[in-house]
Amino acid sequence: MTENLQINTRVKRLIHYIEEIDNGYIQIPSFQRDFIWENSQKKDLFESISWGYPIGSLLLWKPKDEYGTTDKIGPYPLPEPRTNEFYYVLDGFQRLSTIYGCLKNPKKSKSVDEYLRLKEYAIYYDLLNEEFFVPRSQNVLITQIPVYTLVDTFEFLTYANLLLNSYENKEEATLVLERAKKLTTIFSDFTLPSIEIWGGKIEDAIEIFTRINSKGSTITSDWMLSALSNNEQKNFNLGSIINSLLSDLDFYNFGNIKRELIVQCIQNSFGKIYFDTKIEDLYGHKDFISLTYKTIDSIKKAVHFLYEELCVINSKLLPYNNQLMFLTEFFNHNEFPSDDQKEILKKWFWQTTYANYFTIYSLSKIREAYYHFKKYLQASTDTILYNDKPDKPFTVIDFPNAINFKSVRAKALTLFLLNYANDFNKIEANFINDLKLFNLFTERKEDGNYPPEGVIPLIENENNIELIIEITGKKYPKELSSFISDGKYKDEFLKYFLTEEMTSLEKTKVLQLRKKLIIKEEGKFVEKLGLQYE
Repeated sequence: MTENLQINTRVKRLIHYIEEIDNGYIQIPSFQRDFIWENSQKKDLFESISWGYPIGSLLLWKPKDEYGTTDKIGPYPLPEPRTNEFYYVLDGFQRLSTIYGCLKNPKKSKSVDEYLRLKEYAIYYDLLNEEFFVPRSQNVLITQIPVYTLVDTFEFLTYANLLLNSYENKEEATLVLERAKKLTTIFSDFTLPSIEIWGGKIEDAIEIFTRINSKGSTITSDWMLSALSNNEQKNFNLGSIINSLLSDLDFYNFGNIKRELIVQCIQNSFGKIYFDTKIEDLYGHKDFISLTYKTIDSIKKAVHFLYEELCVINSKLLPYNNQLMFLTEFFNHNEFPSDDQKEILKKWFWQTTYANYFTIYSLSKIREAYYHFKKYLQASTDTILYNDKPDKPFTVIDFPNAINFKSVRAKALTLFLLNYANDFNKIEANFINDLKLFNLFTERKEDGNYPPEGVIPLIENENNIELIIEITGKKYPKELSSFISDGKYKDEFLKYFLTEEMTSLEKTKVLQLRKKLIIKEEGKFVEKLGLQYE
């Protein structure tokens, strides 16, 4: 622990934190992640306050050296920091942003992002129903009070006069006003403790935070690495870089992948697999910034590859996070692979998916698979797929019981059906919207799922939009005959394992036949991969 490090605990009222932010005594460090709370979480926070429940504590830090700060908190600009007198918020940013963004009176601010405030921070309390809510419009009732009124004495007096003068039922107005007064007292008196650290470096602050939260929440890997690696001089902020990456990946429906996965990809780029690499050992590496940028670019290439070459058109379809890590490592070594190299990579993807590869292997085996993969990239071995029992082929598990995004086997079948319907050709991301799952019949199984042989995954794009309308239109007939035997889409329907023979069969027989056809073609495909299909 660093010498001369001091730790104090203080307890202040909510209004005092608002005043300290207004006066520049509390700052948000530039390595803090963006605000991510949903409105429901904000309402939960205010409900806890109204019930007098504790809402945790803040961790504030006054280091020896200064770090960069953000210029905004919630919908409001953040005042300039007081020279040598301000604290950084290390933990409690979500709570403090909610408290400041919702409880600060917008009428007393010189600048406010009104659109953001109304969308994210305009929380009201319904005095009749006694609940917090976010109004859909600004046409609220007189009995619905904005929460910032509860901590602003002048604003509350104005509201009380308006309520009494405009409410026809005076008895009810008095009751409502008493509720408002009680709530005002609760909010005005509510206190929030803060742990204040003086001195030390970011490593010390992180260690203290981790120890304090050893039985509660912990610092996430992306937060820690972002804090440790923040470099104002080189304009490097990992949190912002990850935000930008996720925004770019939205185009591929991958914008919701976990930030931790991105950090793990970065960890891998330093030579060891991520679970053998400590976060603290990375940021001081001389090539940290350059390798990070390279890996971020490789993640984009990997997602682009998954999307266009394998029809993984939504992150929910990705069988394993490890596959994205391995693919990122591939593109770190080979930015512009040839068509033959892409075919090898595609085969590896299908093999690891159908073999249940990252489920059947322990961490030690995954480590060996990773280093074998790297050896292949370095031309030290001829095979890309690691098999600890090379004389025994991997086996594909049984046909899935449902099509969902929880089972790797179900994802494998979904991806096979998508690629089969597309003749395993490359798709163009610019012309794809998303994935559509159409259920051939409306009846579910006893477990509540649709039978997988009755599900048709469809790629929604301009080329097959008529087909999608034809299959999934609200007026589709109970029998298949009218749209399979039509002739217009006869060849197209064969790609979805829908045959003219099915038009004369009952539903049970249709599903049995379609399952038989799928298994036959899937079996052929899997056996070409060198896997055993049962």
